[in-house]
Amino acid sequence: MLNCKGFVDVEAPLGKLDKRCYGQFIEHLGRCIYGGVWVGEDSKIPNVNGFRLDVLEAVKDLKPAIVRWPGGNFSSGYHWLDGVGPRERRPRRFDMAWNSEEPNTFGTDEFIQWCRLVGAEPFIVVNAGNGTPEEAARWVEYCNSSANTSYVKLRRQHGHQEPHGVKVWGIGNELYGKWQIGFNVDGEECARRTAEFANEMRMVDPNIKLVAVGCEDPEWNLDMVKKAGEYFDYLSIHIYIWGPKPYNELVAIPLNIEQRLSSVYSLVQSARQRFNVKREIKLAFDEWNVWYPEAKQPLHHQITNVGDAVFTGGVLNALHRLCNKVPIGGFAQTVNVLPMILTSDEGGMVLTPQYLVFKLYGSGSGDLVVRSVVDSPYYFSSELGEHVPFVDVSATISEDKKTVYLHVVNRHETETADLSVFFRGFKPKSGSAQCVAGESPSDKNTFEEPNRVKIEKAQVKVEKGECVVSLKPHSVTVAKLQA
Repeated sequence: MLNCKGFVDVEAPLGKLDKRCYGQFIEHLGRCIYGGVWVGEDSKIPNVNGFRLDVLEAVKDLKPAIVRWPGGNFSSGYHWLDGVGPRERRPRRFDMAWNSEEPNTFGTDEFIQWCRLVGAEPFIVVNAGNGTPEEAARWVEYCNSSANTSYVKLRRQHGHQEPHGVKVWGIGNELYGKWQIGFNVDGEECARRTAEFANEMRMVDPNIKLVAVGCEDPEWNLDMVKKAGEYFDYLSIHIYIWGPKPYNELVAIPLNIEQRLSSVYSLVQSARQRFNVKREIKLAFDEWNVWYPEAKQPLHHQITNVGDAVFTGGVLNALHRLCNKVPIGGFAQTVNVLPMILTSDEGGMVLTPQYLVFKLYGSGSGDLVVRSVVDSPYYFSSELGEHVPFVDVSATISEDKKTVYLHVVNRHETETADLSVFFRGFKPKSGSAQCVAGESPSDKNTFEEPNRVKIEKAQVKVEKGECVVSLKPHSVTVAKLQA
């Protein structure tokens, strides 16, 4: 048994929790869209207007604040006009990004409708690979304008009288990589391209927010801020953790991710000051996940386990603490590709432990992130070269200050923990808790055993304005405390 103490100061908020940090990402890759999000109206699988019903309900239960689409690598060769209008007339194209055929059955209007059904804000990535600024600006016009131009008339002909109102747009994807269609040789070239796209897109709608391509290369990011910093609002960062890794090393990595994101943010702010960039720039962590060797082309299937769920809880806690720096996240990906949701063409569906963690956080977090510290035993991570606390805590509070949520990760593989939490400015009177744990870190849900890992009740005791949360080994727990 680990004995840990925590302290939460609700009088010292770190900032507003932007629920977009729980964002999702879907791409035209493998069976993510076709067979995952979309099956078509004529499918034997239950659907709503062609949207696969079980996936629709599962994503809706996550309460995702934002969903990024259509890619990913796919976006760098995608021409949006191929995916609008009567579906039977849409062209079938060769997808150079993934060496496959794209039927274009699922396009802009379908994506917007699906976002509305699951309650998410749409985040569209334009083709800055082999596309043009004009093409991107016309896409903004199609989605957002209420004028009487030809592209607006086209949207109305397709049955959408009112603008879609897409506010977040990405200018390209991973343009620093040679695997990308239309990649850039350096940050200066990408900055020039970004400025051209942003200029034309904002001429159509000056109120949109733009996400530019960033990475962990300081020179690239410096060039982006120096040459195009006045043109974008967020710099994107993608981090994949390549597995397999020993359990203790995997669950330590969120600390490293937190440090890496903070470092990029600090560099961006220093560059803004150095080059006198007035526009505020934050980060969009819009692709992240673990990636195992079995997740290969064309399907990129993998089934993650409880250990991956503990990793996921650690990342979400890090994003809480980074609320003022990294307001947008994007789990890669929601369905069938490195997935949190797996489906079969016969109608089966599996919700992974990672999905369950997102569900806990999506329905169990407050409006503000408040300061929290924990006194926990440590272990040494040889990969990080530092000591890592077994127990990690972040805390959020509702706007009315009546409910505090504790988001707790117990990294220990075999030991339970009692976490005693003390408060300043808050006196809990009652509490409840739920957790994701399983019997071992290797436990996973499969089509044969879809409910092996599930959300369970956890123990929390409230007495004299303090609380004790009981933590299972290798677990992620969310406790809800009410004043």
